[in-house]
Amino acid sequence: MAGTIERRGGSADQTALVLGERSEQSSWELTITSVHVSRFGDHIVIGRDESDLLRRALVPAERSPRDPVVGETWRVTGQIMDHPDYGPQLHATVALPLITKGSAIIRHLATDKRFPGIGRATATKLWETFGETIYALIRDRDLKALAEVVGSERAVAIVDGFGMLSEEVEIFRWLDRYGVSPRVAGAAARIWGIGAIDRIKADPYAMTLLEPWQVVDERALRLGIAPDDERRLGAAVQEALAMRFKAGHMASPSASIRHLVHRLLSPWSSDPARAVEIALANGRVVTPMPDTLQSRACRFMEDEVARLVSARVRRQLPDSDGHLVVAAVTKVEDEIGYRLTLAQREAVFMATSCGVCVISGGAGTGKTTVVRAVLAALEAVRDDLPPDRRNGVEHLQVAIAGRAVRRISEATGRPACTLSRLVHDIENAGRKVRRGTVVFDESSMLDTPSLYRLLVQLPVEVNLIFIGDPGQLPPIGPGLPFHTMVKNSGIPSVALDVVHRQDDITGIPAVASSMRHGNTISLRRFDPNVALSPGIFLFPARKEDIAAKTLAVFRSMCGPVPAQGKTAILHGLDVQLLTQVKNGPAGSREMNRAIEAEYMARQPLIEDWGLSVGSKVMWLKNDYSKAPRLDPEGNAITDPVSGEPICHGFMNGALGILQKLHPKGAWVRFDDGAEDVVTAADLEKLTHGWAISVHKAQGSAFRRVIIPIVPSKLLDRTMLYTAITRAVETVVLVGDIDHINEVIRATPRSLERTTALDFELET
Repeated sequence: MAGTIERRGGSADQTALVLGERSEQSSWELTITSVHVSRFGDHIVIGRDESDLLRRALVPAERSPRDPVVGETWRVTGQIMDHPDYGPQLHATVALPLITKGSAIIRHLATDKRFPGIGRATATKLWETFGETIYALIRDRDLKALAEVVGSERAVAIVDGFGMLSEEVEIFRWLDRYGVSPRVAGAAARIWGIGAIDRIKADPYAMTLLEPWQVVDERALRLGIAPDDERRLGAAVQEALAMRFKAGHMASPSASIRHLVHRLLSPWSSDPARAVEIALANGRVVTPMPDTLQSRACRFMEDEVARLVSARVRRQLPDSDGHLVVAAVTKVEDEIGYRLTLAQREAVFMATSCGVCVISGGAGTGKTTVVRAVLAALEAVRDDLPPDRRNGVEHLQVAIAGRAVRRISEATGRPACTLSRLVHDIENAGRKVRRGTVVFDESSMLDTPSLYRLLVQLPVEVNLIFIGDPGQLPPIGPGLPFHTMVKNSGIPSVALDVVHRQDDITGIPAVASSMRHGNTISLRRFDPNVALSPGIFLFPARKEDIAAKTLAVFRSMCGPVPAQGKTAILHGLDVQLLTQVKNGPAGSREMNRAIEAEYMARQPLIEDWGLSVGSKVMWLKNDYSKAPRLDPEGNAITDPVSGEPICHGFMNGALGILQKLHPKGAWVRFDDGAEDVVTAADLEKLTHGWAISVHKAQGSAFRRVIIPIVPSKLLDRTMLYTAITRAVETVVLVGDIDHINEVIRATPRSLERTTALDFELET
């Protein structure tokens, strides 16, 4: 489970693998009759071997290029071990699909979904008509002969289906000979198809897209590529840029790339200047600015983002009725009980009259209130339009984190969704956004690839409003698009700087403002006897005591270990640990382990998952097949075209609670409202949620936050500022105040990213 949850005990399948183990290496060719997903996401394959004996194999996901399919023939190689219930079972070290042979084609045609409309009777008729010659007919694409038995459409399906399979099998065989893992071979086949072999032969370094540089480079040199081969030198430059990209940079200084190239090429070759010349000459690397290098892909993304934003800046919007905007603002003021500041009003008028704009401000400056007023004004203007012009006008609000979606939806009284959900619905579910506005909340979290991916799907008639705080951590992904927009005077912008949050009494906004500007802070000492008091506090601790004192703060806030079935009070306190690091005594891994072991000790265990009913968990990967949408009667809503259920999905970073046991595992409810059953196969997508990273918490809000402050290269004032502004009532920093102030005074490293994004709109 992301390597963070320790299972209690062992599984039946895992136990079976060590019972009666036999040392010989065996290989079976199985015509698959059934495929079952194991409790841990691997595949149990059952099929008949060449002697027609029924065999069983356990195929780990990383040992096969793709999922096995019923009807296919696979060669499975590994050790035979005695399963206590099923007898001999082969534990595969390698599993690869083969071209079907002999009468096995009957089962393949009848069961493989690649051949719709062909049942066992039709498949048997084909075999009885052609026998072994059917393979030659398929290879030669003799559609006429096949069509005489099954019809033209089915004949085309058979030829195309086997053609794809044979190409795939050839790729797997070829790559296997050179030591490429099955899973990587499968990825190569999906990306390049039959052209994979020719592409890799022409340039072995194409595989750096799928494998680490060292693996690809060692294989290429072993196969005879010269150390000074131009393909190797050019690939090293691309790899250096890819390394910088993973570190958040869309472009890089030439000197830093030459340094990385020297490391990648050593000890066999060391001519980084020539490598850069080659990469520039072949066009895969460009120079967007003097002494700066950028991959062609990153250059294209930044150019497109700049073009699509700039087009909206230049687009003239029709004048809207100012009286409608004023009336909408007044109505919102009556609802919230106070008047907007001049800057907030200016932001509302700007947002309702521009094709793109930026609203920035620190914690507590009323950005969400502005969004509420903006949406009210936009809706009033839309409703005043004639019916023919009103149709298709949508005003959407999106955020990165699921918890942020719930927060802004509650604050504005209007639906919201995650950015990944919107992009998924546009790209995969036929969602159309033709006119209106998209409001990006917490825009400081937007990375350039994510912004590019959405903007290319939106027509220029859709306006953009970016709301955020440039003092927070930069996005996890590469680029700094929001920070770049804030600095560009050509993009309409309003900065909110008056802190008027109603919970200002906590002192959090004032401390946050000092941090944001690099000013040192002083804090009241945390008192465990009044642990739930609003405010921001320090619990002094030496480095070696931080973990123990962090847990002490958690205990003082959360009280005694809950009795069985009584975890609701614990979760209602909404206490969240935010860490800078995963490892170490005060890292998220150890904090999660300690809290889970102590506070879930009296709750029912969920099998051997290392989890209990009441455990707090975090989802780690977008899964759009989870949480089916239900109609008022509780029935699943299905897509009218495909008939498949329409789902809310579980989003990466969502926090949830395991509610109850379920026959398939456990029922989970996440903070964005999505709920569904999770099974053992989902464990790799789950981790504990008691302690999470500051990055994962960005965009979220919690009632109470505990922050262990440990020395780390990742720690700077943007991280501290982001962490404390996640709290609504109480913050406790655990650590040394001198270290904290030293971090606050230093220039943030996290914002020193290199980009070449230029909107060319300066006035």
